[in-house]
Amino acid sequence: MRMKRFFPLLFCFSCVQNETSDIRFFPDKTEFIEGGVSEMMESRCAGLDCHGQTGRPLRLYSATGLRLQAAPDGKLRDDRPTTPEERNENYQSVIGLEPEAVSDCVRTRGQYVDFQLLLKPLDDSGRGIRHKGGPVLRASANDPGWNCLFGWLSGDPNRQACKDATF
Repeated sequence: MRMKRFFPLLFCFSCVQNETSDIRFFPDKTEFIEGGVSEMMESRCAGLDCHGQTGRPLRLYSATGLRLQAAPDGKLRDDRPTTPEERNENYQSVIGLEPEAVSDCVRTRGQYVDFQLLLKPLDDSGRGIRHKGGPVLRASANDPGWNCLFGWLSGDPNRQACKDATF
């Protein structure tokens, strides 16, 4: 008898639609890994004294910094190239810093830019947010690092800018 009263209630709840969408838009992972975005961030941001350390919310792996796995000889520092697994982790770290904001930037094709990934590396005297490492990018058509990162996030990747921005 109780089950008969409970069943219509379950059916009713299953028909309710959620008013807010849980759909997220993320920038292209392949473009991040193969298009040079990860490599640019590795060269500019992944030093052991910056984002190449385990305690950072935006943790980046690189050939010259933090490694995901030790080398065959057990060393964590070596000269192996950055691995595909490390670049995949870099992607997860970048989109995971502020996933809703990254999604909004991608969804609006770069119209929404008010979030840490784009503001923190800029000079705080302008629109940037104070960054312990100082300004790393300039929101300018002349800065290939900015063009690389912003282009990727806005759906207009610029592989040449990424290459030019990598030291």
